Amino acid sequence: MKTLATCALALATFATVGCDESAMDREADAIRDTTQQTAEEIRDQSKSAAEAIRDQSQNAAESLRNRTDESSEPVQDTAEDKADMLEERGEMKADRKEEVGEQKADALEEAGEEKADAVEEIEVE
Repeated sequence: MKTLATCALALATFATVGCDESAMDREADAIRDTTQQTAEEIRDQSKSAAEAIRDQSQNAAESLRNRTDESSEPVQDTAEDKADMLEERGEMKADRKEEVGEQKADALEEAGEEKADAVEEIEVE
C-alpha cells in the first residue's frame, strides 16, 4: 500500500513539474491556434465559393430547362442533356475549388506546426 501511495505521489509530482508551460510553449500554442483558425477560414471560404458555383450551375441548368418547356420533345431532350452537362461541369469546378482550399489549409497548418515546433525547441537560458 505504501508503494502504491509513493508511486502515486511521484507521478503527481512529475505531472505538476511537467505542466509548467514556458513562454516558448505559450508562443508555440498561439502559433498553432492562429494557423488553425486561419486554415478553418480558408476551408470555409472555399466551401462557400464552391456552393456558389454549384448554385450558379444549377440555376443556369434550370433556366435552360425552363426555356424549352414548350418546345418539341427532341429540343427538350437536347436541352436536358446540355443542362446536365452544365450541372456536371459546375460540380467538377466546385469540387476542385474545395480541394484547392483544403490543400491550402493543410499546407498552412503544416507550416504553422513546423514553426511552433521550432519555437518550442528554443531553450531560454
